[in-house]
Amino acid sequence: MKTTIIGPAKRVHRFTGQGFRFSGIGSTFKEAEESRRATYHHVQQAVEMALWQTVKKYRVVLGHVGVWVGFLLLWAITLVSANPGAKVNVLRMLVTFLPAAFTFYGSNFLFFTFLPRRKPLQLLAAEVVFFASCLLVLLLTVGTFRPMTYGKPADWPSLTDFLSTPLWRDTFWLYILLTALSLGYYYLRQSGKRSKEPKLTLEQKLEAEKGKLEAEYAFLRAQINPHFLHNTLNFFYAKSLGHSDELSDGILTLCDIMRYSLESEEDAKGTVLLTKEVEHLHNVIKINQLRFSHRLQIDFKIEGELDSLRIIPLVLITLVENAFKHGEMNDAQHPIQIGLEVQDNGEIKFSVANKKRKGPKETSHGIGLDNTRKRLAAAYPNAHQVQVQEDEEFYAITLTVQLPQSHCAKRSAAAVTYS
Repeated sequence: MKTTIIGPAKRVHRFTGQGFRFSGIGSTFKEAEESRRATYHHVQQAVEMALWQTVKKYRVVLGHVGVWVGFLLLWAITLVSANPGAKVNVLRMLVTFLPAAFTFYGSNFLFFTFLPRRKPLQLLAAEVVFFASCLLVLLLTVGTFRPMTYGKPADWPSLTDFLSTPLWRDTFWLYILLTALSLGYYYLRQSGKRSKEPKLTLEQKLEAEKGKLEAEYAFLRAQINPHFLHNTLNFFYAKSLGHSDELSDGILTLCDIMRYSLESEEDAKGTVLLTKEVEHLHNVIKINQLRFSHRLQIDFKIEGELDSLRIIPLVLITLVENAFKHGEMNDAQHPIQIGLEVQDNGEIKFSVANKKRKGPKETSHGIGLDNTRKRLAAAYPNAHQVQVQEDEEFYAITLTVQLPQSHCAKRSAAAVTYS
């Protein structure tokens, strides 16, 4: 005969583990509290970030507002200290310093508008007109606006008041003092911008290099082992020699395209010969002509000597790929126009114009116009320009780059039509 004894410990186990269904309430409340704290923390971080971005964006405006508020407070304290019991009229203070603010910020506008453009004659003419406006503002403030703050009726100035000697004298010294202060502020801002330029240039170069590496990685990731693929294509090329000249030529062209994309023979500055870049353009156009049985309508014109110039790789092909992706390539009346013009001073102008395609578009695996713009900004700061002209039917993009050159080049011209 067996006797089973259920002791207190086992009863406790059964009670707490199975019979009591609400043993998790405490942990549930704890998790809810932690969730509320996490939500509050995220909201607080978002608000702080938004405030910081706002302050960073409008830091100049906020700085000016802070300086004016501090100055007016100091003026009010001085006024009350000199005249105990006097009441501070904020509107009167604002009207009093209206000519000073107008002169300072007006001079700022003229300096920031004309000095960077180096147009002294236009600046001088604008200063003459601005001085006359300062005369008018000071006259209206002293003779009309300020008396109105004391409850007096408006007394508009006459021509005699405008020609009075004290007005011109006061305006002249006010203009000289605040224009000099504004000029100092302008050069202070400009020196601050120049001190930031090396850092911005380095960041742009790093960003461009990052974009290039990402593009190369994306290209490599989409490929089988390059050496294996080259060997395979060479095998296909050898086998196709006796069957189809067009097929063998296409395989050889594809090998050249892949070799240039993977091994573009860059120098220490990350540039390649412009002739290599143009040869790559020809190969890409050629392989596309083979794909579409030579039905593509493309005009490619070259003017100038290319031999002595170097450029960062895979820039020109991006503009051409964009035309292949979005352009109408079978319209003989509106072919894709590709032009490369090289000046004697090393400036190149590369343009691509196309009629927009109506319907499905080709997909493109190029590095993209955005990355190209970043790379150009890093490699040729203040030495390149990208212009886009677009309407409902046509699209055109022109890239102008000032390339360094080793010697002067002779002029030559070439034109190729693919149709």
